[in-house]
Amino acid sequence: MTIELETDDRTEKLVSVLGNVLRQSVNESLVLAQLEAFEFFEPMPAPIPLGEGTPLETKLEELSVALGASPRILVMKEGDNTARYDTYVDAAIGEIVSAFLRARTSVCRTHLYFIGSSLIKLHPEWMHLPEDSNVRRILIERVEECFWEHAETSCIRLASFWDRMGQLLDFIFFNIRQYERDGFPSVLDRIRTNILPMSPTLQNSQSWSRIRKYQTSEEAVGLKWLLRRRNFLVHSLHLSPMRENQEDQIFASAYNHLEENVKEKLRPGDKEWELNQMHEHLNAAASLFLDSVELALLGVSVARRA
Repeated sequence: MTIELETDDRTEKLVSVLGNVLRQSVNESLVLAQLEAFEFFEPMPAPIPLGEGTPLETKLEELSVALGASPRILVMKEGDNTARYDTYVDAAIGEIVSAFLRARTSVCRTHLYFIGSSLIKLHPEWMHLPEDSNVRRILIERVEECFWEHAETSCIRLASFWDRMGQLLDFIFFNIRQYERDGFPSVLDRIRTNILPMSPTLQNSQSWSRIRKYQTSEEAVGLKWLLRRRNFLVHSLHLSPMRENQEDQIFASAYNHLEENVKEKLRPGDKEWELNQMHEHLNAAASLFLDSVELALLGVSVARRA
């Protein structure tokens, strides 16, 4: 990107705007780190279960080796090009880790805008907003809209984490690499139908039980709710505050074929409720990450005995 500066009023405005762009770009990451470091988030985001020496990191390394991925250190004779390794496993694991980290960052960003949109309503004078009441209203509404945009992104990214996990489990249990439409729930359903009856180890696995409980839950803290919400955010509606006695016509028509209780469960709540749901699902992803890798390792042992 090349910017040619000219000595006129437009140049001064451009320099001012670019300064704001830099501050905005850098400050967001800095503020997110500060909010977490000083524990100003309430609730605090789920801790990252990754890192050298952690149980999850150890199990991911074990899974990579068990599936024949490329070794971290390779000793070969000079000119020997015969070694071949499957890079799919490492790529799939990398996608899962990346999806989790991005989902967590998205939830933290949503929380940041929750704090900002609440404060600007309570104390607009802190921002030295213009005196014009109409301009103030527009600015406050825009910050509020940013919260809802980030809440949508958080929901989509959290659901995407489970998509990536389903991709890995589909490969391990059924040797399927082409992953397009089958979601995490359908992979678990096929494991339950085809693998579970023949595997006492899997039947008695606490990891399987915990994952299955989250996957089949109809509550707002369960995966069914998260995936339904994600699907309709992508295809049918967007999140926004629901005013009292107000019915969103798109929302109503999208669900006119579903039971009323399902419709009510998926209805947007207030900002605090929506934020808490994102934290609940982030906690589930963090706590069940290790269980999912344990399940993947069980799948490797099942495949070897087959």
